[in-house]
Amino acid sequence: MGILEQEMKRLAQQAGGSYKTVDDRIRLAQRFCERLVLAQNVQIRRVEQLKARHIEGYIRERLAQGITKRSLQNEMAAVRCILKQAGRAKLAGGDRINNRSLGLFGASRSGTKRAITPEYYRHVLETARIKDPGLAAALELSRLMGLRSQEAVQCCQSLKTWKQALERGETRLTVVFGTKGHRPRETIIQDTGAVKKALDNALSVAELRNGRLIDQPCLQKAMNYWRGALAEAGLTGNYTPHSLRYAWAQDAIRHYLTQGFSDKEALALTSMDLGHGDGRGRYVVQVYGRREEE
Repeated sequence: MGILEQEMKRLAQQAGGSYKTVDDRIRLAQRFCERLVLAQNVQIRRVEQLKARHIEGYIRERLAQGITKRSLQNEMAAVRCILKQAGRAKLAGGDRINNRSLGLFGASRSGTKRAITPEYYRHVLETARIKDPGLAAALELSRLMGLRSQEAVQCCQSLKTWKQALERGETRLTVVFGTKGHRPRETIIQDTGAVKKALDNALSVAELRNGRLIDQPCLQKAMNYWRGALAEAGLTGNYTPHSLRYAWAQDAIRHYLTQGFSDKEALALTSMDLGHGDGRGRYVVQVYGRREEE
């Protein structure tokens, strides 16, 4: 690892944020430094030596690779964050590396992935069960509760609490571990019987693994295992682990509508269940609302 990469990764870590945000930022720092050397043959050792032309060249290469503008907007947000952390605010806010100048302006926020279909979900779940019962248990809870990947990996810490909540007749469950920004959120129980059955299964698996579903020594390795194992099980391309959450969101919208809520209320409630707040109903439609036939 070069000196520039070490410094950028350290700055990416120091900038803070949720686990996923920091992890994505560190991965971006590594890729950015690798491409500087391989594609542009840039030999610099410190962030203070970075120029706008280096960033422009990186974005040109990524666009040529077919990376979407929306993805590159996220990458540039990470680059600017690292630059600001290094005291390079003037470069970060400069006209040469804003989204418009880099050709990234006007990208759509509409989701590119799809909600997983019931048939494909059953296929992936059965494949996961053969490979690893703990992986399958976390996968099932992710689909039934709309969990993010990190929430699913860490949900073993809340299994007993959730079961007790169900036994008390509660209609919502609190997600605490792995949430974005470490902000607890509550999620609606759409199918009490299915959630109870999944929790009982998960608890039985966890009891054999010292309380874990994903039997890995640390969170980083557990997340890597989750991504890799689910990709092997079939969650690749248009279907990713997040496709489970997309499907849950669409079910939640229908659930609220059948209870008599208006379209706007159903979207706001679903947005809150997902942990986005009540003001992102339009975002939920754009990102989570895309169906297979689209």
